[in-house]
Parts: sequence; C-alpha cells; structure tokens
Amino acid sequence: MLMYLPLPSSTAAASRRRDAFQLLLESHGRIRFFIERAVRVARLSDIPAGEREEAITRVERYFTVGLPLHEEEELLLAHRLRAARPSTRSLDALEWMSRQHRDIEALLESLLPRWRLLRESPERHAELATELMRDTLRFADLMEAHLRLEECVIFPEARTVLSVASVTALGTEMRTRRGLRP
Repeated sequence: MLMYLPLPSSTAAASRRRDAFQLLLESHGRIRFFIERAVRVARLSDIPAGEREEAITRVERYFTVGLPLHEEEELLLAHRLRAARPSTRSLDALEWMSRQHRDIEALLESLLPRWRLLRESPERHAELATELMRDTLRFADLMEAHLRLEECVIFPEARTVLSVASVTALGTEMRTRRGLRP
C-alpha cells in the first residue's frame, strides 16, 4: 500500500513566523516528498490502481505547479544574492544551478508523459518500469544535488550578505506568490 507522509504545515499564521529561507527549505521538503512518491510509483508494480492514479496525479501536479513556483522563488533569491556581490563560490554555484535547471527540466519533460501513461494505463507498469525507474532515479539525483547546493552554499551565503530588509521583502514576496498573507 502506498502511504503518504504528512507535508509540513502551510497555514498562514505559521508562515508569517518563518523567514524566506525557512519557506525555501520547506519547499525542498515538498520536492523530496514528491520525488519519493515518484520513485515508489515507478518501483512498485502491485499498487492498487486507485492509489497509483492518486499518487501520480499528485506527483504530476507538484512538478508542473509547485516546482515552477519554487524555481521562480529561487530566481528571486539569486537576483538579490547577485546584487549583494557574493563570493566567487556562490557565483559559481548560481551558474552551476542554472545548468542543473536545464538538465532537470529536460528530464522532467520526458518523465511527465510517462507518469501520465502509467496513471492512465497501470497495466503497462512492467513495460514502462525499467526506463521509468532509471529516469526517475536520475531525476531524484539531479534534484538532490541541486537542493544540496542551495542548502550548503547559496542559503548560508545569502544569510550572511543579504540585509534583514531584503530577506523580509523576499519572504513577503514569496508569501504573496503563494496566496498567503504577507
């Protein structure tokens, strides 16, 4: 049986207490959650059709709606960080992350139709499983490398070089984009 882990709370009251970096880290948690769902769906052939359909629907929705929102927020942070004249290490990391985005998006473009096909035709799991598993694991690896670069290089530097006002403005912008109160 496919079990769902609870996602972090996203109530408006709780989000007002979190800064932009905490909001971004929560997004990373959601990304990891949905990647894990995608891996499980690709790996397990005996998931009941209704559960598989629901899981894939949620995975597709997250990676077509939620991930692009996170990428937009990432760009907002990158713009602020570049303007603050960060270290060469951070500038290199931002450049590397841009290249990672291209690879991630290309792989996601090939995964989405296969997830959809598996959702609509679960009996084709055996036929799709090998390539789907390979590419889903590749997607997971690319995303994890990307998230770690943000968490280990970009966020620490941004916390150091961005002003409190800039971080507050970023958090407000993120909450507004998410439909939460600023």
